[in-house]
Amino acid sequence: MELSRSQFAINAVQHFLFVPLTVGLSFFLLVLEVWGLAGGRSDYQPLCRFWGKLFGLSFGLSLASSLAMLFQFGGNWSYFAHYAGDAFAGPVVVGVLAGLFTAANGLGWMLYGWDKLGKWSHLLSTCAVCLGCHLILFGFSAASGWMQYPVGAEFDPQALRMELVDWHAVLSNPVALAKFAHSLLSAYAVAAGFVLAISAYYRLRSAETALSEPSYCISAGLGLLAIVATLLLGDAGIYKQSSFQRSKLMAINGLPADDILAQNRQRIDNGIQAYAMLQQLRDDNRQPELLAGFAAAKPDLGYGLLLKRWHDTVVDAGPAQIDLAAQASLPPAAPLYWGHKAMVLFGVLALLTFLTAGLGAVTGRRQPWLLKSAMYALPATWLASGSGWFISEFGDQPWIVVDVLPTWLAVSALGPSDLALGLAVYGLAYSGLLALAILLAMQIVKQGTAELALPVEESGDA
Repeated sequence: MELSRSQFAINAVQHFLFVPLTVGLSFFLLVLEVWGLAGGRSDYQPLCRFWGKLFGLSFGLSLASSLAMLFQFGGNWSYFAHYAGDAFAGPVVVGVLAGLFTAANGLGWMLYGWDKLGKWSHLLSTCAVCLGCHLILFGFSAASGWMQYPVGAEFDPQALRMELVDWHAVLSNPVALAKFAHSLLSAYAVAAGFVLAISAYYRLRSAETALSEPSYCISAGLGLLAIVATLLLGDAGIYKQSSFQRSKLMAINGLPADDILAQNRQRIDNGIQAYAMLQQLRDDNRQPELLAGFAAAKPDLGYGLLLKRWHDTVVDAGPAQIDLAAQASLPPAAPLYWGHKAMVLFGVLALLTFLTAGLGAVTGRRQPWLLKSAMYALPATWLASGSGWFISEFGDQPWIVVDVLPTWLAVSALGPSDLALGLAVYGLAYSGLLALAILLAMQIVKQGTAELALPVEESGDA
């Protein structure tokens, strides 16, 4: 299981590096183009084309990490795909694939259609790309939110899996919507920090003034609004989950969870009864009393499955195994506590960076220390966003689907050698992709707008 989790973690790190940047840059490009058209500016096209090149690089790497993450569920997590795939796959298919096709249809026109489309037609292509990127993020957020709050699906005792019963409940899941809003704002902050750092780099060297001046001002304002909203919504998102994930909330705040531990012991006892009744139902016993009893105990079946790590038959587990399962039902407190502290620390650092940059833009100050602080604070928004994702996902342990399926039951039946080989290949491949991304981004920044300096002649709208 640990090798499978390590491989998924490598994939997730790349995913959380590039997907927020891609979503945020798509919105930044839309803002930049609307700003240029609304203001009647003739110099906005080189800006859009420059940042569009960096967006295209990020979009390609996001696509690679997203598709690889989807393949993970059929590779190392096949039992999870069987057990929860009916409900989990819906948001992924609707959001990710619909978003991918929408963005892909507009991407070529947005990047290379400046001399073929009128200004308003080009704006429509940028809108399509931005919408597609947001749909992709919504798909992943909805799927992740369902894993934390599995609504709209019911357990089928014959198929031994969760089956979708309410499509609307899955898509309108309040946890998924809260995660999407938080992820969206943090993506805007990541992109704003990225644009601000590159713009500060140019301003520090008095280069690319036509690019850096408006980009610096717009990114400072966008980042400030996004980071404030993210910090305000962050705690709201966590407390919104307290009704069904109180143990995570207690760990984040460094509080004891003795009452939750006692409650989970009781749920494990109920889960043992549910598992015993499940075996009878699997033997085609359809007595009304049995069906009613299983329906009452079914919400705690997952807690009975926790015992399979120490006692495979579950029904005759002893007090020692029950105590181990109860302890394992609580998330590790120290990583969540310090992860939350890191998220707040980097979030405040990002807030101060955008605030000072905004004040500098308003007052016209160009002190080197101010520009250097914007450059060196580039990782802050990424680290704040990554810490938030860590708290959200790691805090669900020991569950892959909260209260339903323990993580250690979700893995595929692969041998250590297969998993070690896959982990090594993933590690090398993603290290190479990350190195390539950094080299290409540095090359684009080095080139600047030299080849984009002259505005392209506008053609009429078709």
